[in-house]
Amino acid sequence: MSSASLLLVEDNDLDAFLLSTALQNAYPELTIERANDGEAGLDALKTMKPDMVVLDISMPGLDGVQVLERIRENEKTTAMPVIMCSNSDSPHDVLRCYQKHANSYVQKPDSRSGYESLASSLTRFWLDEAKLPD
Repeated sequence: MSSASLLLVEDNDLDAFLLSTALQNAYPELTIERANDGEAGLDALKTMKPDMVVLDISMPGLDGVQVLERIRENEKTTAMPVIMCSNSDSPHDVLRCYQKHANSYVQKPDSRSGYESLASSLTRFWLDEAKLPD
């Protein structure tokens, strides 16, 4: 297990805490930076190059899909893995995210054990198995 970094763009404090804690438990070498909204997430990407971004959809100001569009438009971040994470299971939301080139769409769990399972799956695939761009 090597060190890795993740940008979590999430406006809900409880969701951010649960996911961050689960991610740290699943991958102790992971450095997590949190942005509270879309603008803060885009600002963070100006100074950091995380191995992946976990992006909430429903946020005040720029929503997650708008942030995803901007990530994909920027030459420096266009290939960065972006995982959309939402309470919504709407087929429309899922389709919209994939149309904007999300790498994955996951529904937020409703329990601590669900967050642990999600974090384990995300870190195992994206940080241990997938070959990521430099």
